[in-house]
Amino acid sequence: MMPGSKKVFDEAARVLPGGVESNFRLLDPFPFYATYADGSKLYDVDGHELIDYLMSQGAILLGHRRKDIIDAVRAQIEKGANTAIPTELCVRVANKISSFVPSMQKVRFCNSGTEATMHAMRLARGFTGKDKIAKPEGGYHGVHDYGLWSLWAPNDIMGDEKRPNATPFSRGIPEAVKKTIVIFPFNDVEATYDILSKEKDELAAVITEPVMGNVGCLLPRDGYLTELRKICDELGILLIFDEVITGLRMGRGGAQGLFKVRPDLTTLGKVLGGGFQLAAFGGSEEVMNELTTVRKDWPPMTFHGGTYNAHPVSLAASLATLKALEDDRVYSGIERHSKSLFEGLQDVCDDNRVAAYLSRCRSMGHLYFDAREITTARQANNTNWEKLGKWCMECLLEGVMFGHPKGEKMFLSAAHTGHDIDRSLEVADVGLKAVR
Repeated sequence: MMPGSKKVFDEAARVLPGGVESNFRLLDPFPFYATYADGSKLYDVDGHELIDYLMSQGAILLGHRRKDIIDAVRAQIEKGANTAIPTELCVRVANKISSFVPSMQKVRFCNSGTEATMHAMRLARGFTGKDKIAKPEGGYHGVHDYGLWSLWAPNDIMGDEKRPNATPFSRGIPEAVKKTIVIFPFNDVEATYDILSKEKDELAAVITEPVMGNVGCLLPRDGYLTELRKICDELGILLIFDEVITGLRMGRGGAQGLFKVRPDLTTLGKVLGGGFQLAAFGGSEEVMNELTTVRKDWPPMTFHGGTYNAHPVSLAASLATLKALEDDRVYSGIERHSKSLFEGLQDVCDDNRVAAYLSRCRSMGHLYFDAREITTARQANNTNWEKLGKWCMECLLEGVMFGHPKGEKMFLSAAHTGHDIDRSLEVADVGLKAVR
């Protein structure tokens, strides 16, 4: 059914490992290759039209090929691509970010979520003079050496769920890094406090997604984020919210606005760039000023830099995006369609007597097969991901891409329509009958 993609793959495999640019994009027997995207749709080299709920892994909130974004980008390209010199655009976008997310009193830009979390961690270490960073089991915080820990592994390697092991997710990460990583169980206040209190003298910061996306869509329960904020305050530890996915998607104020918890540092990405490469990290003036504080001893400061930081083309796309998000109707429309889709998917599963649990937070959701409720990362990782992948592939062949074909979380955009939702639920039913 995809001869065009097979032809591209045969050529790609000769010059790209696995025929792809990211391990995440590996598919068996071969991936499909996109040529075009518009609104809520994606088109592949074979001409198939797909209703897209991957939305560039959550980066697209307003829809593909949004006209005001394209116009802003074209206008900026006419002025030049990049100069590595500050621009007024940088100031305008930073001001918008600070107005949307008050905890980000000062902001620095970079190019990806990986860079944002890496710099936020380094900044926390530089500010506190401590080396260790704590992160939750199952949490994804980029592909740098300090982020790829305890995403997933067999249960015997992950260890006790109440006191998880620090487990590398990739070969090539120095064993010495393990000494700087502390793992705790998300949503378990008692165990979190026990672990962090034992490490407090060496802990610079805790980093967590407010809603954990690597394990689907794991929401904080019973005021967990509020309690985590209290724990960090009591123990003198900085709190970093990784809002690369949730920032701007859960609302203008991100997940921290939704759950009303103020972190010390925040990372943004994906939606911020409007489809272009842009990320940011920011926080209180006191912490952010560490980047320019010069000390007498060596090294004299906590360094942040990059040739492509605050790239003018990406900033133009970002400013157009942020202006569009000032309209409350954008979020209310996305919420209306998200509610219809996600509640509809749960109903379709129930009607087919398929054990599945739909978890969602605003326009982000995930379907856990062979589960009735998910409260921890360990529970999420132990659901039936193979069945999820098969269902996604069946639906893909019918013209709907529910997240990544491997089985991934879903995202909606302002471009999705009621007709998209109706068609998607019809296809979801077909897919469930095929895998039931």
